[in-house]
Formats: sequence, structure tokens, C-alpha cells
Amino acid sequence: MKVGTDGVLLGAWAKIDNHHRTVLDIGSGTGIIALMLAQRSDAQEIDAVEIDPKAHEQCVENFEASPWGDRLFCY
Repeated sequence: MKVGTDGVLLGAWAKIDNHHRTVLDIGSGTGIIALMLAQRSDAQEIDAVEIDPKAHEQCVENFEASPWGDRLFCY
């Protein structure tokens, strides 16, 4: 699955509030926004939810390959 410009822009422009312990990404696709938020925030846990099986599989693979995999979870 490819990453679209809109997802990259949203992840880059999203306001980061470092006072929250968790972040929830609903409809995460490949997990690009959750990954960008993990890079930019101090959240201890970032939960992503994806119902499409292929996108979910890609999301899990992307999280496992990232340096923030210990705080990224895809459901």
C-alpha cells in the first residue's frame, strides 16, 4: 500500500500536545500518521486501529520496523 500526500501532510501538520500519555489513530491504514506522531511526540503509547486486513498487516510490519515499535500498537 502506498502512502498518500494527504497522510504525510496531516502527520506533519498535526498539533502535538505532549501532556497526553496516549494517542489513538482510527483508520490508520499503513500507520504513517501514527509513526509520524511517535517521532514527534512524547506519548508513551500510540494505538492504531485498522479494519482492512492487508492494511493492518502492513501497519504492524511498519511499526515493528520502526525505532518506536515499543510504543506503537495496531489493532
